[in-house]
Amino acid sequence: RRVLVRSDIIDMITINHTNIYKIADYSRHLKNLPTEDRFSRFGFNIPDSSIDQLILNMCYHPKDHELWYARTDDTRVGWGHLVKNNEDSWELAVSVDREYQRQGIGDMLIKEMLAWAKVHHIPEVYMHCIEENRVIQHLAKKHELKTRERSYGERTAALEVPDPTLTEVSIQKMKEQNEIIREIGKLQNKLTTLWLPI
Repeated sequence: RRVLVRSDIIDMITINHTNIYKIADYSRHLKNLPTEDRFSRFGFNIPDSSIDQLILNMCYHPKDHELWYARTDDTRVGWGHLVKNNEDSWELAVSVDREYQRQGIGDMLIKEMLAWAKVHHIPEVYMHCIEENRVIQHLAKKHELKTRERSYGERTAALEVPDPTLTEVSIQKMKEQNEIIREIGKLQNKLTTLWLPI
């Protein structure tokens, strides 16, 4: 298998905002994370049953969750998740498959998520950063999330989301329009398949 260098991977990656219909894939991704990555993502070694509870919560409260995924031409390699904590604050989390880590994918996901938050007037976005996870602390600082100490070796990094520029609004609205067009195309294909002779 060819080893890809950072620039090759970044050129291959696309970030997609998705909906509730991809949560089965998200669940598989979380359950396939090795123990160390689960600890980095959740702050403790979360069991599969707790991941099932998270996914169930997403099903019951879809408007409180937004998902993004990073993909190469043929596979999803990372996920970003924004979850509403209250009206003024949403929690941001990212996780990337082990073989694609340290290639800039988490950075790409966070950038897209913050762009969405800005246009949708989310007042504050925050992340939990455990002490051992230097990568996520670096990404928080890079995206201007201010960190503060908490207990048990954990930090919280928060950002008051600024108002978007007109250009940022236009770019985000075009992305969302393209997502809708893609979904319509998928539905048209299903409808065509439904009426094809057997």
